Parts: sequence; C-alpha cells; structure tokens
Amino acid sequence: MTSPVRLVADASAAGQARRVVAAALDRPEQEQMRDIATLLVSELVTNSIVHAASAVELEVEVGVDGATVRVRDADTGPLVMRAGGGSELDEGGRGLLLVDRLADAWGTEHHAGRKTVWFRLAADGAEPQPATPAVEPPPAEKGPPGRMLRRLLLPPRAVGSLTFDEHVGELLLRVMEAVGAAGALVTLTVGDGTVVERGEQSAPTVGTAELVVEDRPLGALEVRGDAPLDADGRAFVALAADRIALLVAEHGLLHAERARSQELDFLAEATDLLTRSLSVSLNLALVTQLVVPRIGDWCAAYAVDDRGRPRRLTVNHRNEDRTDAVLALLDTDSELRLAIREVASGATAQRLPTTVLVAGQRNHVVVLPLQSRDRIHGVLVSGRAQPLDPVTYMAALELARRAALAVDNARLHEQQLSTVSALQASLLPTALPDVPGVRLAACYHSASTDLSVGGDFYDAFSLPSGAFAMAIGDVCGKGAEAAAVTGMTRDLLRVLMQDGASPASALHRLNRALIDHPTASRFCTVALATVTRTDNAMRLRLCLAGHPEPVLLRSDGSTELVGAPGDLLGVLPDEEMSLEEVDIALEPGDSLVFYTDGVTERREDARMFGQYGVRTTLERVATADAQVIADTLEQAARSFVPTELRDDLAILVVQRTPR
Repeated sequence: MTSPVRLVADASAAGQARRVVAAALDRPEQEQMRDIATLLVSELVTNSIVHAASAVELEVEVGVDGATVRVRDADTGPLVMRAGGGSELDEGGRGLLLVDRLADAWGTEHHAGRKTVWFRLAADGAEPQPATPAVEPPPAEKGPPGRMLRRLLLPPRAVGSLTFDEHVGELLLRVMEAVGAAGALVTLTVGDGTVVERGEQSAPTVGTAELVVEDRPLGALEVRGDAPLDADGRAFVALAADRIALLVAEHGLLHAERARSQELDFLAEATDLLTRSLSVSLNLALVTQLVVPRIGDWCAAYAVDDRGRPRRLTVNHRNEDRTDAVLALLDTDSELRLAIREVASGATAQRLPTTVLVAGQRNHVVVLPLQSRDRIHGVLVSGRAQPLDPVTYMAALELARRAALAVDNARLHEQQLSTVSALQASLLPTALPDVPGVRLAACYHSASTDLSVGGDFYDAFSLPSGAFAMAIGDVCGKGAEAAAVTGMTRDLLRVLMQDGASPASALHRLNRALIDHPTASRFCTVALATVTRTDNAMRLRLCLAGHPEPVLLRSDGSTELVGAPGDLLGVLPDEEMSLEEVDIALEPGDSLVFYTDGVTERREDARMFGQYGVRTTLERVATADAQVIADTLEQAARSFVPTELRDDLAILVVQRTPR
C-alpha cells in the first residue's frame, strides 16, 4: 500500500492523484486497470475539492487480486446531490454513478470527522507487483510517443459508461498528462456551445488546435501551461484535437438522431390525440397544451373565420400565474397583433425580429398558420425564453400542419352535423297543434351515430273540416335518400289530407308516387288517422299501411291493439294494395299510442321488447298525462337492454281529455 498522499485543495489535485495511481499501477499488464483507476480517482478527488473544500488524502493498495483506492476528505455529512435530490447513484451526485458503473466494488466510511470513498478493481489476470511507497505525488512526465498516443484511446469498458462531457474531460486530463500542461479546455461552436475544461485555466495558452471534421469547424482545443510545447507536444495536441473532433461529430449525430426520434414520437402522439376530437374549439385548446412546454413556455390559439379575421379561443402558460401577462401582451403588443392578422390573412409563419416581454422576461415569439386545403383555419402564437433551434422549429411547423388537418376535419364534421340536425328537424313538426279537448305528445330519438338522417317521422296537423290528422311512419334506409322519401311522404300526406282525401285514399296515392319514383328507400310503413270531435264523442278513423298496430289505452288501464294491418307502401301496384279503415271511439281519459318498430324490436339475443312490452308499460301509466305516457314508453324501450339503439324510435300519443 502506498503511504497516504496529501493533496491540496486546488485545481492540480486531480492530476496529482492520477499520477499517484498511475505510478502504483505501472506494469504493462495493469494498463486497463490503470486507465479505469485514474479515471475514477480524478472524479472522486475533483468532487472532494468542489464539495468538501478540504485537503484530500489518497491511498492506493495493490494486491494479488487487484487494487483498492481510497479518497479521504473532511466529513461534511452524508453525500448530497448537486441538484434534484435522489440517491447517491443519481447523476447529480459526487461522481458515484460513474464509480458504480466501473468499479468492481465501492463504499464509503465515516470516522473521526473524515469521510472516505473507496473503490476496488479486480486484477487484469497477471499477478501484480507490490507498489513503491510514496508520500508525495510524482512529478508530471512526458511518456514515450507510442504510450502518449495510446492515452487517446479509453478502455471499451469506460467508453460505454461515460457521458459526452465526461469522455471529453477525461481526454483533456490525458492531454495534460501527456504534454505536462497545467490545464486544457474544449470550446464547441456547434449545438449549445458547450465548454469542457480541466485543470488550471489561469495559466497562459501554450497550444491550440482546431476541431475540424470534413472541413466543418466544430470548435477548438486549448492547452495551458508555463512552458511552450515542443514539436512532439504540438503534434500530440493536434492528434488529440482530431480525436475529440470525431467524438464531437459522433455525439452530434447521435444527439440529432435521438432528437429526431423524440420529435417523431412527440408528433405521433400529438396526431393521435388531435384525431380523437371532432370539435374545432377542443382541438385548438388541445394543441396549445401540446405546444407547452414541449415547444414553448406559452401558447395561444386563434380561430379564423371565412373573412380571415382571427378570434382568440384559448391561452396556455406553463405557469398559470403568468397567463394574465400573456393575455395583456396579446392585447397590447402592436407588432404581435399585426403578425397575427397577417398570418390569419395567408402569410407564412413569422418569427418576430425582436423579443417581447412577458412578466419582465424576454420571449422569442413565433406565429404559425394552421393551414389545410389552401385555407387558414387558425393561428398559433408561441413564445419562450430561448429562441427555437432548427429542429424544434421544424417540429413546431409540422405540429401546426397536423393540427390544421385535425381542425379542418373537425370543422367539416361540425358543418355536416349542423346540416344533418337541420335536415332531421325539418322532417319533424316544429310543434304539435293545440286542439281543444285533446292532448298530443311525441318522442323521437335517432339511433344514427354516423351523421345519417333517420327514416322515422311523425306529424299532426289541423284539417279544414275542423278535424285533425295524425301520421307516423318509418322509411326504409337512412341518409339523404331516405330523408328525401321521408320529406316527400310527410308533405304529400299533408296536402292530400288537407284536400279532403280519406286516410286510405291518401295512402293509395302515396303508394303510386313511391312506385313512380323508385329508389332504394322507396319502401315505407305509415299509420294515418283522422280525429273528429262532437259534443259528447270523439271518433278516430285509422288506416295502417304495413305499420305496427297502435295500442288503445283505456282510462281503466286496459289495453288492446287496434287497426287492420295493411300492405307496405312502395311494393305492390296500387290496384293490388289492401288497405282498410277502422273507426275507433275514444272515451274521456283514453289514449291511442302510435310507435315505430324501433320500440317493439328493441332486443338482446332472444329477448325482445315487442308489443307485449308496450302494453305492459302502458298499463302502468293509464291515468298519466300524454307526455308522461310517451316519455315512459321511450324510457322503458331504451332501458330494456343495456346496448345503444340500433334503430330510430318515434312515439306519438293522442289522449282525450278526462272529464
């Protein structure tokens, strides 16, 4: 074991510790163990100087099974992290993550106000010789040229465990050892301009070399010391610069590939989130949350109308307390407001030439258009303290492009939904007529989830004779073609009945119209009735064309199916059609309940609601109001099975007012 070597707390301590370890492990078969040991001891000594700020004692013990190195400093308490907390193996700790990676064993000891961090390396295979005791670090010496060049190659075991900065730092230490320099530093002109330095930097510069790969300058290597470099030293520094340049280029490629992979993952996840929503406002709000904090510190989204006028919808800041400051900036900064209007009018993305202040902090702002199919759908405004690098800026442009597609799809969906809703509403009466002595009620629910117009309809209207008519029907199919047939059926029945046609006559004429204009949706079922009132009676004349029989609900709770089943419309020639009118008397409190097959055919496997379910449900609400009867039947049918509706559902109730 070497005698404890005391190292003063200055920048030269790490280099002295490396020389002590190298001297103790100077045999050729110990080269790999020497390289790892010098790397780890320089890390531990540097951390002791930085964190403990005390002199360091170093011991090296070489045995038949390997070497043990101990670094002892003032005990300042348990090992703490430089930032962020965590365990002793955290990247922010005092070099122990690197020790844990490379040492075969390591640990810490606390005794008498001193802290010791030790590590052990197993022998390379050959039996080591006892080390020469030393009490002072040996002076720095230049090695032979061959050995100097080998110093630029780290053991593979170490290369895989070092970060880029650690790798460059270790090469700088080896350059210093090889040429007897007091300090060295690398300054990069690419990326974020990283500076890596080792040793004493106050000494004068005695040698420099450019870091160049394929005629592209990447930075410079500077060596500092008290004496000029000789020719061998200058040549070695030039070779070291080439080695570091290759390392920088490789790191840049790996970093760029990793950044590109991260950007692709980010864009893929963003696209997945954006395509899940079919709301313009929700998509614009979502894209601001995707921008913050991945691309910017804050982001605002504007919707753009058909005239190119922007309207702010949402603002998001990584710090909610600063949202008001961003809103004030967007409302008052004339340059920014002008850029937003220009981009909304069709200009390309803009970076403001000057920075703007948000809560006293300078921000670099970009204004991005959300453009799809030659139309601007929105504008994104984002800012952050640092300017966007090229990779992040391209990611922002791609995110804006994908967000524009999502917003455009959502806009089209909202337009189609509005059109379908308006068309569906036009196929139903705006309001049921107010008839003295009669209560009318209706329910309608579409089963369509794909923007299709349903084929069920109902109607009730007054007739010139003073009576009124009721109709309920179900057209085959869905969509625009079914809507056209539904609209024609409802309107034609209205005209025919108001012209004085009987229910059967009106249905015969409708049948001829459907056959004369054949379509895939020409088939339909209809229940048509007229209701005539006298002083003491109410008579209902009913005709069914392929439609389910309505239920007559008496005031005492009894039920019966009424009407004579007739042929489906749009199938048989008019002369072959069989339609029959049936007269029904409604007593005070009686109700006649019409429905479509969306009610009776509500099913799950072998269970079906059917007409039995209709009658059973109605018997429980015999004395209820007409609207309560309709709502109860709808709820019973929909809750009969836990699945969504598979067919449209329509219910129409006419009730004679009780005495």
